[in-house]
Amino acid sequence: MLMNTFSEKEYFIVIVSSYTRPSDRGKRGSPLLIFAISIFCAAIFIASCGDEGDTIEDTPGMTDVLQPTTTTPTTTDPPEPVPDPPPVEEPVVEGVSFKDDIQPILAERCAVPGCHVAGHFTGLDLSQYDTFKNFENAANGRPAFVVDDGKGSLVVERIDGGGMPPGGPPLDADQIQLFIDWIDEGAENN
Repeated sequence: MLMNTFSEKEYFIVIVSSYTRPSDRGKRGSPLLIFAISIFCAAIFIASCGDEGDTIEDTPGMTDVLQPTTTTPTTTDPPEPVPDPPPVEEPVVEGVSFKDDIQPILAERCAVPGCHVAGHFTGLDLSQYDTFKNFENAANGRPAFVVDDGKGSLVVERIDGGGMPPGGPPLDADQIQLFIDWIDEGAENN
């Protein structure tokens, strides 16, 4: 009857203090072990974060960040503006251009399938400059154009009231004048 010698409160303290659960055994050292591992990891981390070598020599650039140097501002005149280069003038092509003015008219209105292209029964191929320039009419021996004689050239006679182009509206006065001016200016392949 040992139980009766203790009060109820004393009995509880004796039982609680003498009882340890199986899962609590060995845990008294756990906090100390965790603390030691933490200190070890922190030491490795701190050691690895340092610079690659402690040198006493002055490394350029490093002290500039820590101790900026002061320079005395010097007064300088603002730089003189550089004058703009003179504009480059594009060559102005005066007069009529075969490539830009005559060839587009020929390609649209004359050198079309069934008309003045290679193999046409008249032999007049207006799709290229050389064949146009070297054409000679088989019936009367006249060339398509005579340099410096725009109004007297065969091509101008045919497009200015001579039925060309057939089956479509005639060339307007400005287009005819382009042919005359081009021939009068030398009828070059420009």
